[in-house]
Amino acid sequence: MDMEKLSYKLVYAGLIVLAIGVFTSVTFSSLAHILLLIPGVYFFSHWLKHRDFKPKKSVFALGALILICWLSVISNWNEMDKPLKNIFKTKYFLISFLSYFSIHYAKKEFLNMDRKKTIFALFIAATSIATLSGLIGLFTGFNPLKFKEACHPTRSCGLYGMYMTYGYGMSLFMVLMTGIVLYRDKAKEYLNVKWLVVGWVINLIGLITSLARGAWVGYLAAVPFFFFKKNKKVFLATFLLGVIGLGTAISVNDKASEMFLKRGTSNGQRMLYWRTAITAAYEKPLLGWGYKNFEANMKKIKAKYFIHRPYDGGHAHNNFLEHLASTGILGFLAFSCFVFLWLYESYKYNPLVFPFVLSFLVSGMTQYTFGDGENLFLILAIFSLV
Repeated sequence: MDMEKLSYKLVYAGLIVLAIGVFTSVTFSSLAHILLLIPGVYFFSHWLKHRDFKPKKSVFALGALILICWLSVISNWNEMDKPLKNIFKTKYFLISFLSYFSIHYAKKEFLNMDRKKTIFALFIAATSIATLSGLIGLFTGFNPLKFKEACHPTRSCGLYGMYMTYGYGMSLFMVLMTGIVLYRDKAKEYLNVKWLVVGWVINLIGLITSLARGAWVGYLAAVPFFFFKKNKKVFLATFLLGVIGLGTAISVNDKASEMFLKRGTSNGQRMLYWRTAITAAYEKPLLGWGYKNFEANMKKIKAKYFIHRPYDGGHAHNNFLEHLASTGILGFLAFSCFVFLWLYESYKYNPLVFPFVLSFLVSGMTQYTFGDGENLFLILAIFSLV
């Protein structure tokens, strides 16, 4: 078997692993990195040699972000416990960068309709099963697929260990699912519409019961944009319906009310995290404290600058501010270019993905979704695929 044929098969296997594993197991999903690395290198080398298509500009912004992340670690090498480990964490970005090229060629030459159907069906089925298991855990206290107690007594987590990670990931997934249901005339080529609707309902319940407010907002803010280009009246009506629905939920449901109106401590913590991230950037403006190293230094920075609650540590709870603090203004600019170029490209060329990127942008204002491995598998897989 020649290298090209092997690479195509590895790409297909890697996508199957991601379809099954994104919402079921981050460990299993990691197998996709192993499978996608060789074809990624092979096809990126092929593209460098032949330049036979024009990649989207956001791909190069992601490449710049990878290089800046490495430079940020090198510039803080002596101040970090395990700098090589931090560099290794950029594997999510690197594999996705390379996979963009391998998937491009695989879609043209290898991923026929039957293979696409298999990937799509596995993705919907595995995610729905994971959500169902989490819902059973929520209502019975025992998650049957994990063979252990539910991760939280009042919030759904799917098969994840944290409701926040699940909620934000499910928000992004549900934006895609909503678009697929809306564009069901095309989607029915891949899966029976009835099963699509069943999957949509199951996972919407999972999103709602995760009680992750930023995830709710990300979903509700994104869905109206499926109508933005075609019908401004429907866009406005859908937006108002989302606002009214959210307001009604807060008014009549005690859990929703508590989640949005009685979270003063959580809100205060986030604002302190944001302030600390900005303060950190003032001290190390060009390349920051090193990729994935801001969290390790937050308590120290808080204490040094007399920021309230110095005993509370964590990441910045904001994708942009996290990159500002950890990779400096260079990393902040590279990340911003990546997000806004992807947003612009999807607006022009892909009406299904545009709301997904918008949801990623909005929900990432209150959570570091670009740092959670579980969420990164989903976000960057969509980036590489479409």
